[in-house]
Amino acid sequence: MVTFKLIEETDEYLIYWYYTNGNESLKPGTIIVDKINGQIDITELAEDDWERDISVEELNELAESVNREIREEGGTDFLELATEPEHSVFFGDHAVNAIWDKLREGIVPKKGARAWY
Repeated sequence: MVTFKLIEETDEYLIYWYYTNGNESLKPGTIIVDKINGQIDITELAEDDWERDISVEELNELAESVNREIREEGGTDFLELATEPEHSVFFGDHAVNAIWDKLREGIVPKKGARAWY
């Protein structure tokens, strides 16, 4: 689980702090939403968060596994194969997705959480 809260809002950006496992006694990570350019970035990792690069091979292994299951059920491929590696931040990416979901609805979330396990 990850929690986040808005700590600053201007005409140009939103700044959020996010917390691994909702633990506000740990150092927060920082997420900045650039309202002008429509970009969102994790600029500082929260304590106990981690990042890694995921290879094209690993991404495609997962995509092929999902597609194989769909084909076995009579469907057609659902996922496209990757052509570039991806960078992943374990807790931060979940906070970013939760924030983006609300922003796409036209809502600036003041705080929130996302659980996935």
